[in-house]
Amino acid sequence: MLFNLLTKFKSNRIKYANYYETEFYTKRNKAMSMLQVGIDNSIPVWNKYLVNCNIFCIDSFDNKQPKDFKFLNDKNIYWSRCDIKNKKSIDDVMDKLWKNPRFDIIIDNTKSFDKLRKYCTGNYYSEVKDEVFRHSC
Repeated sequence: MLFNLLTKFKSNRIKYANYYETEFYTKRNKAMSMLQVGIDNSIPVWNKYLVNCNIFCIDSFDNKQPKDFKFLNDKNIYWSRCDIKNKKSIDDVMDKLWKNPRFDIIIDNTKSFDKLRKYCTGNYYSEVKDEVFRHSC
């Protein structure tokens, strides 16, 4: 099912379909929150597949603008412009805009997970006992 959704939405994550299916299948109906760093066509996939998930997205929008992603207006999708390398930018979005969400899943498209980890561990997610699924690609 996930492979078909990734194909339908032309996501660049098709190569991870089996991996994500294994990780998410038993959780797909569970209420949870996801953070995706870097906006791409996988977001509508998560919205269809993880039916009770709130999807939070941050991106610098250096290459494309929010208007280029119509799905950003879909139900359960929250987005903001954010510089992932800047702690103040992250705190402004997480604290002021989103009121301190807690994430169950984090997917990082920017390969900047070390920065995100430095600024967010303990504040927006916990790394205790692998409570959070993390994937950086």
